[in-house]
Amino acid sequence: MMPSDTGAPGGKRTGQRVSHYIVSEGRFESVAQRLLATGFKLSWQSPAGGRAAAPQSKIKYSCAKCGQNAWAKPDAHLVCGDCGLSMNTAAR
Repeated sequence: MMPSDTGAPGGKRTGQRVSHYIVSEGRFESVAQRLLATGFKLSWQSPAGGRAAAPQSKIKYSCAKCGQNAWAKPDAHLVCGDCGLSMNTAAR
């Protein structure tokens, strides 16, 4: 494999963003062909449902009357400063 800023022959071998390409008849190509000839397959799998979500440290609250919004901890009890009503957790 050869580094290249374009990912193709002729590109610079160094730089901020460098990719690579497979050198024709090079060591990587030779070894990869032998490995694939054995029937080797690589299965990429992600955890079910993707990445596990981190617990939320803050959630959105909204006033049902005026629509004022605020973010606070999930167990907070907020009152709207404009209407004086309790703010509810926003539907997601």
